[in-house]
Amino acid sequence: MLQWLVSYLIVRCQQVAKPDASQALPQCPTLPEAEDEWLLPFSPDERLVIAIALANASAPEIWNLLLDTAIDAGFDESAINQLGLVQIPQTKYLQASVGTAHFLLAKGDEYQAFWQLFLPQNTFRRLGVLVLSATDVLPTIDTVLKLSPRYQHQLLTHTPWQPQYGAEFPATLLTTTKTWDDLVMDEKTGILLDQARKWVHHYDEVRQQPGVVGAKGYRLLMAGPSGTGKTLTAALLGQTAGKPLYRIDVSSIVDKYVGETSKRLRQVFDLAEQHDWILFFDEGDALFGKRSNDTGSSNERYANQEVAYLLYKLEEYQGMIFLATNHKGAIDPAFERRFDSLVTFSKPDEGTRRRLWQHFFGQTSTLELDPRIGAGNWRELAEAAPVSAAWIEKFFQYCVMQTTAKRDRYISAEDMRTYLHWFSAERGYFDGKAHRLFLRELVG
Repeated sequence: MLQWLVSYLIVRCQQVAKPDASQALPQCPTLPEAEDEWLLPFSPDERLVIAIALANASAPEIWNLLLDTAIDAGFDESAINQLGLVQIPQTKYLQASVGTAHFLLAKGDEYQAFWQLFLPQNTFRRLGVLVLSATDVLPTIDTVLKLSPRYQHQLLTHTPWQPQYGAEFPATLLTTTKTWDDLVMDEKTGILLDQARKWVHHYDEVRQQPGVVGAKGYRLLMAGPSGTGKTLTAALLGQTAGKPLYRIDVSSIVDKYVGETSKRLRQVFDLAEQHDWILFFDEGDALFGKRSNDTGSSNERYANQEVAYLLYKLEEYQGMIFLATNHKGAIDPAFERRFDSLVTFSKPDEGTRRRLWQHFFGQTSTLELDPRIGAGNWRELAEAAPVSAAWIEKFFQYCVMQTTAKRDRYISAEDMRTYLHWFSAERGYFDGKAHRLFLRELVG
């Protein structure tokens, strides 16, 4: 891309210096890397602007070459201004501006077509390829062209870009190595999750169907106690959709200072919409909670304004949004009405707990258990305590730690009682009950 830019610069300087010459500008090259396929929707003029911004970031010496070429071709002492170049303070390097792109592209009657490249609805602005002011309809002629971090990363490394967690994007990529087989649910919840899976799997296809084109994105509300599988469900749905899913740090979004919450929300939604990411608000009660009826104080008025902004973004966002809450009743009804699907998670009943104990302890080669532990289809463990899936998974990891420490993967009934007692001292449930388990001798 930069070689094409250099050739283009040389020929354009010669054209301006010698208008009667018939030398043609070099054609936009084909894309050499599969990782650069994201450039396909851009026109040759748009790609040239991208190349200019790339040179600013990685090869600013190109602009010194352009200046020398222009002077050699007959440009006068004001060449640096004619070319739209800006001196970097305290360095020998130059930077290209919108004026540079104007010099290269705005030939003859193409003046209006050039400025249309930078309109808010055009590809550059809509996808956030360039760093430009969100409040200006058009950049000024002396605006230095700068690539956004994502596109600069992709052009220089040819690898996918992931944003870093920080104040401007308080979110982390949520992935999982687990599968849907690892999510053990009761029948009713399983049916609801099957519908959600269909939504996300066929999401893009559905939105192309007649009568649905232009519809907004898919919104899923998941409600239930901690440890019942909401976060794993979100990760698996992202996996099913084949899209990056980012878990929003709600505590970093909400700010006591007026207007800051809306500002941070805007940054998150804008970046996510540019890249078609799924947003997951985990434990989002602080953002999606019920509004106050007391509008007398300025703080309450501003808080309700920020809720109104979030309602607007919830409706307008073109992608998918997942919200998890431990308390469905805490969610403002205005938010709840805007969700397409609601899945309620509950603590597992006895039958589901049997399946969970079997899933973690009965289908593993990591541990070898005394047969009495899983006797009767894990009845004793399932009846003894109403634990969650997360509790059982943590206890499984605890048992693996114990067997690793003793260099023996066998767990006797006495070992299991001891481990349950020790683990329950930290996390509850089996304390005082463990000593009564697995005492029956197996028949036959």
